[in-house]
Amino acid sequence: MNTMFANLKLPALISLLLVVPFMIMEVVNTQNINAVFNIPLFGLMWLMPTIFLVILIPMLQTVRSGNSLMTRPINLLARVVLLILIALMWTSLVMDQMPCFLGVPNCD
Repeated sequence: MNTMFANLKLPALISLLLVVPFMIMEVVNTQNINAVFNIPLFGLMWLMPTIFLVILIPMLQTVRSGNSLMTRPINLLARVVLLILIALMWTSLVMDQMPCFLGVPNCD
């Protein structure tokens, strides 16, 4: 159980560092901070990169150890598809919310 949480520390920290600038932009650029709507947004923005890294890190460790990713091609295909979907969803969410982060009135 401890190793499972140890494997989540680095992705969670990297994801937090990725989301904090958007949180700072939201606080600095908007005077009306509504925490009820911001918590799910930033939670989702944190969760997606965390899942992305949890999927990606074992692939990188396999390559780094000298093994081939092609030993399990179905597994590789599923992981790559999930990584692409997560990246597209996160990017579209950030692009959609960028006016709100920058303080544009009536951005929703």
